[in-house]
Amino acid sequence: MSSLTFKSYQSRLCLFFLYMFSLPAFAQSFGHMPSLRQMTRDSGYIFAGKVTGIERVADSLTADVSTVRITFQVEQGIRGVRTGQTLVIREWVGLWEQGERYRLGERVLLFLYRPSQLGLTSPVAGPLGRFTVDRNGKIDLQPDRIASLASNPAEVQLRGKTRVTRRDFARAIRRLVEE
Repeated sequence: MSSLTFKSYQSRLCLFFLYMFSLPAFAQSFGHMPSLRQMTRDSGYIFAGKVTGIERVADSLTADVSTVRITFQVEQGIRGVRTGQTLVIREWVGLWEQGERYRLGERVLLFLYRPSQLGLTSPVAGPLGRFTVDRNGKIDLQPDRIASLASNPAEVQLRGKTRVTRRDFARAIRRLVEE
């Protein structure tokens, strides 16, 4: 097996396990949901933005790893990106095929891992690292996430809420980074 092929195999295997163990089943298996602090710590990029492009690509460096290129217009940069920036990420197509899809025009707040050696990334803690943002810029805090978001004093402003502004969410994240 060539070095490139072996690295690609390792990357696919790592992405598979990353995906499988980042689902809520992971949290149940290990007795906890990731906290906002953990998700922030593990993120290379945190931002709220709008999906402006989606394209399946075959890159010569990752010919045996199919990817999807997603383009975002960053509406609020929190970590690793600036507000107003266009950010292009690449995800393993396996995530896409498992239902982790974006839609054109969709607004989300994402916690993304730093890109891998192959340039691929995905939401921290799988679906838990992806929040829906409504037309008014409010973030939907689904019930399965609320408990994990209230585990730190910096997150008190989020406790008990089902919707929170991007600004308040960003403020809680920045407090965690400063601690």
